[in-house]
Amino acid sequence: MFVDKNGVVRRPVAYLAGPDMFWPNGMEIGAGYVELSHRYGIDGIFPPDPAREDQYREYTPVDNSQEELEKKIFTHDMNQIYRSDMIIANLNDFRRGQEPDSGTAFECGAAWALGLRCYAFMEDIRPLVERFSGAKHQNLEGRWVDGQSYLIEDRGLPYNLFLGVPFTFVQGTMEDAMKRARADFDRELAATGYPPYTPEG
Repeated sequence: MFVDKNGVVRRPVAYLAGPDMFWPNGMEIGAGYVELSHRYGIDGIFPPDPAREDQYREYTPVDNSQEELEKKIFTHDMNQIYRSDMIIANLNDFRRGQEPDSGTAFECGAAWALGLRCYAFMEDIRPLVERFSGAKHQNLEGRWVDGQSYLIEDRGLPYNLFLGVPFTFVQGTMEDAMKRARADFDRELAATGYPPYTPEG
C-alpha cells in the first residue's frame, strides 16, 4: 500500500516498462512481472495488457494501415502510463548498443512529466564512463571521450542525467526494484501512522 496524492491508502499502480515484450517469450515475462508485483502490494501493468475500464479511451483506427496501427499502440501504452502511479523500467543496455530501448526512454520521460514515481533496474549501475565498453581515452582537457572523440558523460550516473536525476536506480532485477519501491512506501506509511504492507496469505 501507499498513500496517494489524495491521502488514500491503496495499492500503487505501476507501469512495468522495458524491451522485454520484444523477446520471444515476452508475454510470459510480462505475466510473471505482474504476478510478482502483487507480492509486493503493487498493481503492475505490462504495456500490452488489456485496457482497464476508466476515463482513458483507446484509439480507433480509421483504416488498416501501419500508421493507424502504430497510433493505436502508442495511445494504448500512453493510457497505461496515465492510469499509473509509478513506473518501473528495465533500463539495461538494449541489444542495439550501450543505451536503453528508445521507446522505454520516451516512456520514462513521459512518466516523470506526468508526476509518476520513477524507478529503474539494471544489471550494472556503475557510472556510464565506467560501464562504457568501447574504445575510450582522455582528451587534452582530461575528459573521457569515445573512439570518435565524442564526450562520454562522467557525472557519476549510469546514463545521461535526464534519466539519472529523476530515477531511483536499483542494481538487479525487476523484483529488486519492486522491493525498493515497497520499502519506500512502507517508510511513508510508517511516517503517517499506518502499518507496513503485509502480503496476503
